[in-house]
Amino acid sequence: MNTFSLLMAETGAEWRKAWRQPAFAIPTLVLPLAFYALFAIVLARPGGGNAAYLMATYGVFASLGPALFAFGAGIAHEREAGQLALKQVTPLPVPLYLGAKLLTCLGFTALVVLALYAVAAWAGGVLLPRSTWVALALVHLLGAVPMGLLGLVVGLSFGGSAAMGVTNLLFLGLAVLGGLWIPVFLFPGWMQGLSQLMPTFHLAELALALSGRTIHGSAWGHGAAVLGFTLAFAAAVAWAWRRAHR
Repeated sequence: MNTFSLLMAETGAEWRKAWRQPAFAIPTLVLPLAFYALFAIVLARPGGGNAAYLMATYGVFASLGPALFAFGAGIAHEREAGQLALKQVTPLPVPLYLGAKLLTCLGFTALVVLALYAVAAWAGGVLLPRSTWVALALVHLLGAVPMGLLGLVVGLSFGGSAAMGVTNLLFLGLAVLGGLWIPVFLFPGWMQGLSQLMPTFHLAELALALSGRTIHGSAWGHGAAVLGFTLAFAAAVAWAWRRAHR
């Protein structure tokens, strides 16, 4: 089999495995939609513009769960079960194994983001130009890359039980402090400063800028921050991989 065929076969296996794990699939797909419907539509003030604002931030939230849990707790459990060692002695190169996981994460993220956009447009009355929808989708999907790298660091550094706890803490911390559930401008000053250390904050600000909202700083600055976090997490993955395979 050529490289592309191997990647597609492994991606299909990862996709089927994810769907057979309701504890992963259901929260990944349902939580962002349920939270968005509650806070942006049911509890929203009429004419307050919450639906458009929260659609941008909840799109980042939609990419957070699949990436962290698939790469974090998922890889840690596979390491403990010996599956990662088995993969290394098969003809499948490790980059294709990780690439298949990333494609599966992007697939789950795409499903929930499209559903989120549908709810926002139909129930929230959000109207945007087509080019803006496309740009938002790119930000929301590509947000899975740095989050996946961060999850991979956790998965390579901790055992299964510990990785699940660390992943949950990261999930909650990045969602809350990144301003994905509650707008950052409602935080006290010290929390607003802490938020700027979160990659999710910069992803959310990029999405807000694309949707026409006023943001902290410039979109270019937030884009540079996301790139910086991505490179830092990639370097941390390289270190964790060498450490795990000494």
